[in-house]
Amino acid sequence: MRAALSFPTRPPRAALFALAASVLAHAALLGGGRARDEAARPARAVEVAWLAPPAVPVALPEPAPPALPMAQARSQRLNPRPPVPAVDAPAATPDAPLRLAGPASWRYRLRQGGQDGEALLEWQPQPDGRYSLRLTRRIGERALPAQESLGRTGGAGLAPERFALQRGGQDRQAVNFDTEGRRISFSASPARLDLPEGAQDRLSWWLQLAAMVQAAPTPGGRWRVWVAGVRGELREWVFEAVDAESAGGGTLHLRRQPLGPYDPGIELWLDPARGYWPVRLRQGDPETRGFEITLADVNS
Repeated sequence: MRAALSFPTRPPRAALFALAASVLAHAALLGGGRARDEAARPARAVEVAWLAPPAVPVALPEPAPPALPMAQARSQRLNPRPPVPAVDAPAATPDAPLRLAGPASWRYRLRQGGQDGEALLEWQPQPDGRYSLRLTRRIGERALPAQESLGRTGGAGLAPERFALQRGGQDRQAVNFDTEGRRISFSASPARLDLPEGAQDRLSWWLQLAAMVQAAPTPGGRWRVWVAGVRGELREWVFEAVDAESAGGGTLHLRRQPLGPYDPGIELWLDPARGYWPVRLRQGDPETRGFEITLADVNS
């Protein structure tokens, strides 16, 4: 006969509520005592210190310059070459007149518009003090516009009277220099401008600059010359020495200061052994719209 199993009965719900209430009351008593203890303790004083600003500004150290590559730093130590300030060369005087080259024909190799050609500069000073200077250029069988300068020579160098840009042997554009009235006029412009002392045309400045440099070959020098163009412009050109002894066989390398943001630029190399005559001249980019000539031969 099987024995009957008995299980404990669930406590009444009221007894559970009474037990929970007793636990909560006990916890409240403990928490209240702790709060009273915290309140009874004396409060600790907290000190706050404000830092006064410095009486004088603090200078931060300058950043160190970037280190030079070893080869460049060594080169500067071995060859210190401080820049030489440009100095205006003295003008010609009766006691120190400019010397001009004798009659000659100068043949150049020409590079213009990305093509090769040749150029001939013919210089003919006359015993009566007059001169003619003519530049002709050719690329293959095609003749480019010629340039001709006519005028007088004297102690101050060249004094142009007429410059012409020629096509087919005819003057197409011209500049006239009235040396007595001190005026410049242009065939392609109604402008009439005052004639500055020593003003040159777009061809005669080659010889004039060579004579000016020969008279005062100052290292780091600067030479000024007024130049008139065929479109009615008259500007002062300022040339500065780039380096006294360039890699081109001891020539003097000059560069014209920019005339503006779109100036193509002019550079030339003068040979002291030839009276500082330009043995190389570059205007703009010879591969596009500029040209470059390099001396090939001289016939005196």
